[in-house]
Amino acid sequence: MEITAYTSFLLVWAVNLFRVCRPNALNKKMRREKDITGTTSRQTEKPGVSVVILTQNQEKELMTLLSHVLKQTYDPFEIIVVDMNSTDNTRIQLENMEKRYDNLQYTFVPKDTRQVSLHTLALILGVKAARYSWITLLTPDFLPRSANWLERMSVSMTKDKDFVLGARSVHPESSSLRSFYYLAEQSRSLSWSLRHHTCHCNDINLAFRKEMLLSSKNLGEYGILLSGIENVFVNRFSIPERTAVCIAPETLLEEIHKKGNKDWKKEMLYRKEAKCFYKYKAYYSFCSGFRMGTMWMLFVLGIISLALSIWAQHWIYTAIIVFLLGLWSGLRCRRLKSMANLFSLKTAGVYLPFYELRLSCIYLGNSIRYAFQDKKIFYRKLTH
Repeated sequence: MEITAYTSFLLVWAVNLFRVCRPNALNKKMRREKDITGTTSRQTEKPGVSVVILTQNQEKELMTLLSHVLKQTYDPFEIIVVDMNSTDNTRIQLENMEKRYDNLQYTFVPKDTRQVSLHTLALILGVKAARYSWITLLTPDFLPRSANWLERMSVSMTKDKDFVLGARSVHPESSSLRSFYYLAEQSRSLSWSLRHHTCHCNDINLAFRKEMLLSSKNLGEYGILLSGIENVFVNRFSIPERTAVCIAPETLLEEIHKKGNKDWKKEMLYRKEAKCFYKYKAYYSFCSGFRMGTMWMLFVLGIISLALSIWAQHWIYTAIIVFLLGLWSGLRCRRLKSMANLFSLKTAGVYLPFYELRLSCIYLGNSIRYAFQDKKIFYRKLTH
């Protein structure tokens, strides 16, 4: 029994060590970004960029965001604000600002909308109103970290790309678990986008060609989704060779207000419904299940092996098991901290690698909740 436990532990430990030590695509890109810092290549012709901002009853946050975006050093660009039936003074504020800025315009969503969700229609209206070929999405919940945000994002908007995926941070006062969630999700999704087909992405700090959305024939299939339309759009229409990932520090978007755990758990719930429209969703689910499964196996087999070695008083085996677990934990923590620095997310020290165990429990609980959830809450009601 002891030999079986020790052998199983070593095999699972080796698998997890390989996953930690194997450099992923995002790590390689980070090293390349450091090598070219300060020597950013200039394009012979800058593409025009239309920044589309979707807003609803966020007057104060919208004004703060516009003041930051209007200060961008990039040229040419325009700002298109789509008001989704706000009841505050958003419309009055935008009318006044539109008179002062030539590159700012606004539109609004009709109140009686039946065919698609309010969010989807707002996105389509913003894209149709754009003058330029590249679209970048923002919401009033986030601010660009730098005045060079658009300038740096545009470097990836080349002729051979259709999508550019950016990164986001969370509010510094957010819980460690919520920070870890976005750390893990962005690390995996951006790495997948560099190596394989895009699984999912952030619904903000996302740039794409205008014609990609306007020419998408199957938009009506998922247009009534209340959330996750951007993820489905990128997943279904992006091609690995024509998708870029931009992780330069200047391109990061920072969250304005602190949000509770309830908000991102709800976001995870809506994302599960959006995954129904994903391509290769079975393969993604298998990879996620394998990753979580090996983590739990390492944890359980480690405890069993330690208990058997202590019970049998094999202190050399005990020391070896503790050393191997410590080595894996240290290497895992080092990688996660480098990712956390990239996304400006706070970490939880030596406990960081084991946050995946807590997160897997939340995933499981969310799956159970989703299974018993009325699916009508995820879609636009087509009848009044």
